[in-house]
Amino acid sequence: MALGSSRCTHCIASNVAIFSFLVAGAFATGEHRAAAEGFRIQTKVFAGKEKKLPVSETTTLFRNGVVYDFLKKPQQTAVFRKPGGGAPGRFILISDSHSLRTEVSTEQLAGTMTKLRNWAAQQRDPFLQFAANPEFEESFDDTDGKLILASHLENYTVTTTTADHPEELAEYKEFLDWYTQLNTLLSAGKIPPEPRLRLNAALARHQVVPQTVQLVRAGEDPLRAEHTFTWRLSKEDEKRIDGVQVALSSYKEVNNEEFLRLTQPKDTK
Repeated sequence: MALGSSRCTHCIASNVAIFSFLVAGAFATGEHRAAAEGFRIQTKVFAGKEKKLPVSETTTLFRNGVVYDFLKKPQQTAVFRKPGGGAPGRFILISDSHSLRTEVSTEQLAGTMTKLRNWAAQQRDPFLQFAANPEFEESFDDTDGKLILASHLENYTVTTTTADHPEELAEYKEFLDWYTQLNTLLSAGKIPPEPRLRLNAALARHQVVPQTVQLVRAGEDPLRAEHTFTWRLSKEDEKRIDGVQVALSSYKEVNNEEFLRLTQPKDTK
C-alpha cells in the first residue's frame, strides 16, 4: 500500500517540514481543567523571515483518548485512535467534499518509516544520511524554557512552558509522534521524520510543551509554528466532533490509493 501526497498545503521537501512541525509550538493559555474534558490546540505555520499570512492552519481536539485534527485549507480531517489492547492505532482520513474515508494503521506507518530510514541511510545526499539518524547538540535553559537542537544541517529553536497536566503531555507526544510519521507518508516525502521525533523526545524529557518552534534548514526558508493551547473544549468544538462521528458512520470507506486519487487537487499544468 503506497500513499502519495495529500493535505496539499504541505507537500514535498520544505512542506514535509511543515507537516512534521505542525503540532509543535504555541501560546499556552492559563486556563485549567479536569483531564476528562479534553483540550484544543490551534496552530499556524509561517514560511520565510517575515511573519505574513500563515501557509497552514489547523485545529486539533483531544477528547477521551481520541484526537480530531482539522486542516483549514484544503479542508480535511484526520482522526487518531491510539494503539491499545494489542491492536495497532489508526488514523482515519476524511474528505467531507467527497463523503469518503480511509484508514492508515500505526503498524503500517512504523513499517514504512523503517524502510524509509534504511533507504535514506544508504544515500549519498548528506541531508538524507543525517535525517536517517540525526545527531543534535541540545541545550535547555530552565530559567526561560528555551530549547535548542542544533546541527550543521538543521536547527530547532523552541520557546516552551511547563506542562500543567503530565497525563496530557504523554497523550500529546504519542499523537505528535504518529502524526509526524503520517504526514511524511502523505506528502510522499523522502526525508525520514527522525529530526522532528528527536525534538518531540526532548520536549517530553524536559516535561514542557512548546509555545513557538522555529526550524532553520540549510538552503531553505525558515519555518515558524505558533500554537495556542486551550485546556477545555468549547461547545463549537463538541459540535465539530459530533459532525465527525456522523461522517465516520455514513461516509464510504475506500482504500488509500482510491481516496488519494479522488481527493487530491488535480494538477492543472
